Amino acid sequence: MKLNWGFGIFVLYTGFVLFILFMVFRSSQEKVDLVTEDYYQKELEYQEIINFKANAENLEKGLTYKVEKNEIDFIFPEQHNSISGNIQIYRPSNDSFDQYFEIKLDDQNQMKVNLGNTPMGLYKMMVKWNNNSIGYYVEKDIYLKP
Repeated sequence: MKLNWGFGIFVLYTGFVLFILFMVFRSSQEKVDLVTEDYYQKELEYQEIINFKANAENLEKGLTYKVEKNEIDFIFPEQHNSISGNIQIYRPSNDSFDQYFEIKLDDQNQMKVNLGNTPMGLYKMMVKWNNNSIGYYVEKDIYLKP
């Protein structure tokens, strides 16, 4: 049986359409985690975060931290004695591992955060605090190791 060029174009076009339909189906099955559900409102408030970052960068001795396995030790500036704020640890690839902590310092301006059985990998650490009505914000990438 001899095939003509019309049949070849039909096969090529049909294969292309089936491939596109397959790709549309696969892309609709992909899970997409947003950093935050109300991202538009957060974007409008971002100027405040920019100001808080500038305040944190202007500190002589700013926030220091140390990551050991699933624990993070925070040391806040000594001159900050009335701190209130929160710490957010989130994983960009899976929002089920996100954790939030209220800042509660000991008498040496330190706080230890235990992340429990959080799996190893890349996380973003965001620390936002106020001291005497001045806001501060620090954002860093951290990597939890086994």
